[in-house]
Amino acid sequence: MGSPFFCDVNIIMHEYRVHTLVDITENGNLRQSFPFKTESGDVIHDRHSLAIARNQNSNFSTMLQLLQMRGNITWEQPPQKVELPNLGNHAFGSYYEGAHSTWHFQFFTEQSGVYGDFTDPTENLVEDFSLIPIVADCTNTAHLPIHTFVTKEMQGTDRQKIIGALAGGVINTYFSYAGPIDK
Repeated sequence: MGSPFFCDVNIIMHEYRVHTLVDITENGNLRQSFPFKTESGDVIHDRHSLAIARNQNSNFSTMLQLLQMRGNITWEQPPQKVELPNLGNHAFGSYYEGAHSTWHFQFFTEQSGVYGDFTDPTENLVEDFSLIPIVADCTNTAHLPIHTFVTKEMQGTDRQKIIGALAGGVINTYFSYAGPIDK
């Protein structure tokens, strides 16, 4: 007979994903003696490789802080780097052509509607990430004309509108909602 104090509980989590051309590699602890291997598997052997790894961690931390402004999140895997031969089936801007490295981060939250409503479940993420500075000196293959998360077409100042018009669509980050899942 089972204990009356413990029972199986199913928790409904809401699954979201960040898709970006910005290097958001999670490297973990970088305070080690050369050479060493990061959590992502890269070998850090000098100051230059250490600087890149720190920049990647900075972008990862920025992303986490933005995600956690509206609610607590959990994740099971670090961001996954994927090499794509072209970006045709993705929502990145038309400025980015050809083969590129992309990063995809899957995360979960218990709250429904925390990042948007039923019709657009990621609308708040688009606003929260819009034009937030990033460090571009990493391993991203896409040339980023503006060193920020760009989540929507350029609006606002005349300079931003000109950059958007000259470059074409420069969206480098978008989001997807996979729905509720039983955890």
